[in-house]
Amino acid sequence: MKWYKRLFWKVFASIWAVSFIVLLATIFFVGAVAEQDRFKEVVTAKAQGYAEVMVEKYERKGFQTLLPRPPRPPKPDDSRGRYEHDKHKKEKRDDFRRSVWLNISERVFITDLKQKKKVIGFNHFRRGSDSTYIFNMNSDSGNAYQVEVDLNWEASPFTHVFATIISVQMVLILLIASAGALLVSMIITRPLNLLREHSQAIYRGELERRTDKKLRKRGDELGELARDFDRMADYVQQTITSHQRLMQDVSHELRAPLARLQAAAGIAEQRMGEDDKAVQRIIRECQRLDQLIGEILSLSRLEQMEGLGENVWLYPLLQEWVDDAHFAYPKRSFHLNMKSDCEVGVNVKLLERAINNILGNACKHTPEGTQIDLTVDKADQCVVCIRDHGPGVTEAQLTQLCNPFYRGQSQTEGYGLGLSIAQRAIERLGGTLVLQNHPEGGLEAIIRLPCARNQ
Repeated sequence: MKWYKRLFWKVFASIWAVSFIVLLATIFFVGAVAEQDRFKEVVTAKAQGYAEVMVEKYERKGFQTLLPRPPRPPKPDDSRGRYEHDKHKKEKRDDFRRSVWLNISERVFITDLKQKKKVIGFNHFRRGSDSTYIFNMNSDSGNAYQVEVDLNWEASPFTHVFATIISVQMVLILLIASAGALLVSMIITRPLNLLREHSQAIYRGELERRTDKKLRKRGDELGELARDFDRMADYVQQTITSHQRLMQDVSHELRAPLARLQAAAGIAEQRMGEDDKAVQRIIRECQRLDQLIGEILSLSRLEQMEGLGENVWLYPLLQEWVDDAHFAYPKRSFHLNMKSDCEVGVNVKLLERAINNILGNACKHTPEGTQIDLTVDKADQCVVCIRDHGPGVTEAQLTQLCNPFYRGQSQTEGYGLGLSIAQRAIERLGGTLVLQNHPEGGLEAIIRLPCARNQ
């Protein structure tokens, strides 16, 4: 599973993204409004102080109207000489205007109410706009004046948002949100990972495995899930154990009447002669029944066999088993290719049963003279590939080949237990068995086994 598909990162990313979006929206809507209100308070306070100073100058000079001077652009830097071109001059003037946009002289217009004339204010002042704040004031001499203040907020709210995002406070908030998202993700995913480990252990055949004691004592939904998981594991263990015991008991019980039947068939053969077709049929069916009972017993005993064993090298074992298969099927051609020998720590009897069953299945379901290839390679695991050059199977049959008693459309000998026994034996060894059609034709069985620990 890729890391970004894991539940941990999905929960972490979701919580972090929601926290960031909520924080951003709060800054945009609430912070921008607060910044605008603060701006109005500052401008209003500056305007009152500015108006008092200007009115005092106005009364001291008599009837003359004060003429405000607009801010002058900065002089060219002598060290750099004159400006290089007109565009550069215009950019510097624009930058200067933006730097003095809070100049209070550009935002105040004062009118003498008694004489109804302007005291001070720029001609381009926007009087009567919605953003104009108007208040009256009286001087020390008792004259009344009207003061108009331009409260138009020329700054973009995005400027405030950007400044807040790169601030230390924003970084700290995001770090705290990340820590919270990490904690919530761990609280959710850690119990799920424990349950996943327990389910994998039961799948490997460790039926006595149960969930963690602390997890079962939890009072939330995850604790209930752990307790339900243990109840399910108890039921599965009881069912499988009963099934295995039933198969063993039935197989043992069938052996006794089968032995008596074989004895009776032997007596009948002595009396009626070896050439009697009825007697030969009885003996042949008794042999098939005995073989079937043996296969069932082998299948039921696999779960009780230990998968680990002493460390052995695969090459001499496979060479021996290939020779045995060639002796049993002399019309087949076997080719063993050892790309790299592997040392494995397994139960040799279980591995022998799995390999022999796969080789026997390949020989039974391919025409005479068909070549069967065995290839052994080593990577992080030991890989054994057994491929026949037969017709292969359909994609629908691939998923059922390892099911007990599944024979498909085959009319050859067998009971459909060979590959099922091989798969369970390899799983007991800690490995995996994959069946697939080879691109060049034929069925291929890929066995992966863990290498020995000392490698």
